[in-house]
Amino acid sequence: MALIRLSGELKMTLVEQIVEGLGRLIDQGVLRPGVRMTSIRVFAQQHKVSAHTVTEAYERLVALGHLESRPRSGFFVKRPRRSSSRVPMQPSFAKAFDHLWQLRAHLASDNGLLNVSSGRLPSAWLDSEILRVSLKSAATRLDTDLMQYGDPYGYVPLRDLLQSRLGDMGIHTPASQLLLTDGATQAVDLILRYVARPGDAVMVDDPGYFNLFSNLQLQGIDALPVTRTAEGPDLEQLEALAHEYRPKVMFTQSVLHTPTGSTLAPGHAYRLLRLAEQYDFLIVENDAYADFLNVPTTRIAALDQLQRVIYVGSFSKTLSAAARVGFIAASEKVIHDLCSLKMITGITSSQLNERLVFHALTEGHYRRAIERLRSRLEEHRAASESQLESLGFELFCRPLGGKFVWARHAAFPSSDELWRRAAASGIVLAPGKVFRSGMPETPWFRLNVCYTQEPGWVNFLHSLG
Repeated sequence: MALIRLSGELKMTLVEQIVEGLGRLIDQGVLRPGVRMTSIRVFAQQHKVSAHTVTEAYERLVALGHLESRPRSGFFVKRPRRSSSRVPMQPSFAKAFDHLWQLRAHLASDNGLLNVSSGRLPSAWLDSEILRVSLKSAATRLDTDLMQYGDPYGYVPLRDLLQSRLGDMGIHTPASQLLLTDGATQAVDLILRYVARPGDAVMVDDPGYFNLFSNLQLQGIDALPVTRTAEGPDLEQLEALAHEYRPKVMFTQSVLHTPTGSTLAPGHAYRLLRLAEQYDFLIVENDAYADFLNVPTTRIAALDQLQRVIYVGSFSKTLSAAARVGFIAASEKVIHDLCSLKMITGITSSQLNERLVFHALTEGHYRRAIERLRSRLEEHRAASESQLESLGFELFCRPLGGKFVWARHAAFPSSDELWRRAAASGIVLAPGKVFRSGMPETPWFRLNVCYTQEPGWVNFLHSLG
């Protein structure tokens, strides 16, 4: 035990210092399996800490698998279990590209590569103080409700707050027409399960959200791609598909569409809604990037007031990807049915996360952090657009906000060639086909402007000649 040194000057608590110190000794083999640990009373006396502190540290070490507790005998070093950190590649996902390729690249945070197509914000851009303050506020208001499942519709105060926020956007809905979810991904999955069955066909943006295409494939639902223009979906193509196939639903992103960054023009939104009424299909409006936009724009849900529009939002893109909270706004019947489906597949969503988001939104930090983030993104986006155009790249549009630009170069008829060249330079660049249903070749590719000023990317662009 003399190898453990505790200090009141460290940021770590005494419990954390004991756990970290003893855990290290066990991992290094200094404390061997089967060795009986010093008793709680003696350890406390030796290190001048309370018995409660030692008890908590030992219990944590038991939970971590370093120690085991034997009744009336004490604590003993546990024999470590053999394990491998490698996750075997499933045969069905072993090909070079599928729609999950981008998600894998997105989640691979420790590969040492520069990912210029990532959906992430750089860690340094995120305001961790929001989470720190919100966690503290949530912790001071803990109650016995958190020991139960919670309301399957979601945390009531947050739903009430969302009612007000949506009202500011022109979407007027009571809290009974709101359902909280574990992020926008779960929201879209619930909606897809509700509106479609295997063998059905649904209309989707082309290009569009890659994970939606994976979900469609998983559930045996056919995608009808509708070409995305700078103003929104190609409505002539959409009408032809609606007339021929009579799909039940259209999935689209109206604001800061990923991957193109385009935003639906007001007239386009009105015409799209008229087509939905004419051909009797629903519209799922995914607005996960709403808070990245600081200019007024038309939402389809505001025109329709949730009669045939199902509106999806999220705080995972701006607040925390770990505290996954999304929501669905729809007619009361649709929300009732979706809540039943949510209970069947997941019982409830995380009330802890929902309370955290509620405190973040109501204590002022979130608004100020978003304003700073928008300003920083605008600066980088302008620099990225200028950089690309000066080197002969064509931009799909000039986004009104957000992280993404969609670009191509006449010298590269397929963005696969750019992907290969970038990979040789230690850069992850997503070829545009991973954002298309069926993955047909395309010269377009997605860039996250947060990373386009990195020296590695700048040097790569100039190396293209």
